[in-house]
Amino acid sequence: MDTLDLQLISALRSDGRRSVSDLADDLKVSRATVRARMDKLQASGEILGFTAVLRDDWRDLPIRAVTLIEIAGRNTEPVARTLTAMTEVRAIHTTNGKWDLVLEIATKDLTAFDEVLHRIRLIEGISGSETNLLLSTRKGPVASVSDFGT
Repeated sequence: MDTLDLQLISALRSDGRRSVSDLADDLKVSRATVRARMDKLQASGEILGFTAVLRDDWRDLPIRAVTLIEIAGRNTEPVARTLTAMTEVRAIHTTNGKWDLVLEIATKDLTAFDEVLHRIRLIEGISGSETNLLLSTRKGPVASVSDFGT
């Protein structure tokens, strides 16, 4: 990826619905260039897709957390496959340092959250974990619950 690809991705993260024409104007390139870059980024797997974050998604899954996972031995792939099948695990990131994986988890309530953590801790190959609840979001795709006038 070059600077133009990174600028395009940044613009799409800010507003994934922007027109190719608007993106081309902002990036000072042709529409054909933007379209070709978007096609290339999708074909390479850099852009996996486009989605809408709905207010009801936020309301239905208000308990959010980051869980750090330590994996014993060479079990990263089997552990990741098991975690991928769990709908509450919204994202799985590899990382460096003490922790091997960083999970983003979302559930409807604390009881469901407790059950998910229990299931994660039972996965063979996980040797340790640390979980932090997310209390509010100051920057990201999801706004605070108070923004929805509940």
